Amino acid sequence: MDMRSSSIIGLLNLLLVLQVSRVVGVEVDPADAKIVYSGRWDLREPHEPSCAWQGSSFKVAFRGRWVCATIDCDRNEYVRIVVDGNSAGSRRSKLKKGSQTLYLAQDLPAGGHQIEVVKETYSGPGYLTLRSIEVPGELLRCEPIIRLRVQYYGDSNLAGHSLGHEKNKGGAEFAGCHFTFAGIASRMLDADYQNISCGGAGILGRSNSVMNFYDRIDFYQAQPKWEFTRFPADICVVNIGANDIKRRTKTELKQDFKQLLRVLRKVHPDAHFVLMNGYGWDRREPANYTHEVVSEIGEGNMSCLTFPWLFNEWHGCEYDHAGMARTLVEHLGKIKPSWKQVRSMDVMDGFGRNGDFANGGFEHVAPFGGFGWRYSEDGATRVYAPGDSAKGQWYLHLPEGKQVHQPNPARKDRSYRVNMKLRSPHTTGKARIRVEFRDQQWRNEIANSAREFEFPLTDRWQEYSLGVNSPSGTKDPSRDPWQIIIRLFADKGDIHCDDVRLTGLEVSK
Repeated sequence: MDMRSSSIIGLLNLLLVLQVSRVVGVEVDPADAKIVYSGRWDLREPHEPSCAWQGSSFKVAFRGRWVCATIDCDRNEYVRIVVDGNSAGSRRSKLKKGSQTLYLAQDLPAGGHQIEVVKETYSGPGYLTLRSIEVPGELLRCEPIIRLRVQYYGDSNLAGHSLGHEKNKGGAEFAGCHFTFAGIASRMLDADYQNISCGGAGILGRSNSVMNFYDRIDFYQAQPKWEFTRFPADICVVNIGANDIKRRTKTELKQDFKQLLRVLRKVHPDAHFVLMNGYGWDRREPANYTHEVVSEIGEGNMSCLTFPWLFNEWHGCEYDHAGMARTLVEHLGKIKPSWKQVRSMDVMDGFGRNGDFANGGFEHVAPFGGFGWRYSEDGATRVYAPGDSAKGQWYLHLPEGKQVHQPNPARKDRSYRVNMKLRSPHTTGKARIRVEFRDQQWRNEIANSAREFEFPLTDRWQEYSLGVNSPSGTKDPSRDPWQIIIRLFADKGDIHCDDVRLTGLEVSK
């Protein structure tokens, strides 16, 4: 027998082993009532359910150590596989166009498990179709944890563009849904959710508008329409308007909001509506007047919510979305006590709280690797050193010539103080700290307001402190201080940083 024949026989034996290993499982029809579908699924063909919108998922519970699924995709898409509810330890997987059978999980501990597969991306026309599921034994019933239903409508931010990148990178590789504020907040509330959002979307008046796609199973197909009775929402979050400010006046946009909300109220008759928008990025931003929209509509089951858009990018990453999620959940808890948070966040919060920095001790990190101090890909790293950090178990390592920064909300006529612990492994290390103030136009630095401070460092941790006053107000509030940015530079030698704090008090007059 020649080597070629031997190789062919070996390959056939391997294929036989794989086939035998697969037949020991039990194939489950996607129409099985024990499979839980969330999001917008087309169930007209119950044995071949399909979905298009990001955030749609299916969940199965089973007894055994592995589970497989056969999935068809009309185009390349990404999914996230969550084992036993562990979102932080979940796995992101790329599905190619066509049919594929893949292990959702294997080598699990013996016993019962629950697997959720979340459609992370909505890359263009086409569906994801579930063909079959295979488990080692019987299918179990999923744990019933859903106590609320939340409906989200939005544009590219809520659709998760650049969710996995701090620098506003486009494309499916960096898009996601599970760690958008829709996903994070819903898990904090034990809620099921739908995320009907699309990049570039407006309020109404064009094909890519919430008014045009709110009732679709697929953005690209007018039919079939979604049956809203399948998902009677308790809460409806509308995060839209940013893409309309250049073509519509404030008066026109207020009317657009009212028209859209009247239509959405018809299909979500019992939901509490939250008109949610970011502030601090443009003088014409909808957050300036969404409270007027809610007040003028005048119904009791509607509120508005604003959050700081101060991260100097067009789209938020995972830890920015975590800040939005916490802001939303806190708001809902005030609207109705039974809507208070019941589960901890599974992504670090990138928003500073109570006037302080976010993650000033560098103890936390988002799933994609960022940790709230931009930009992690430029050379800044977290170092795990329980016995060597100034506080906690981690510190920041900044190579010579590199910098990090973090923005936070600011107000006029405030006295701000920054404290941090620094050292350098080099005996002649030097750090520089720059404090900037910007107005409502997020990239507009207020003239002559920046201050810089230089500190020679030793190889031992020492605390350094600096103070600055924010500029006084003007006759135009949009040109008052809206954000403070702290930048840390490693001007000479590498530097280590830990325990960074920010406080602000009114300036005495």
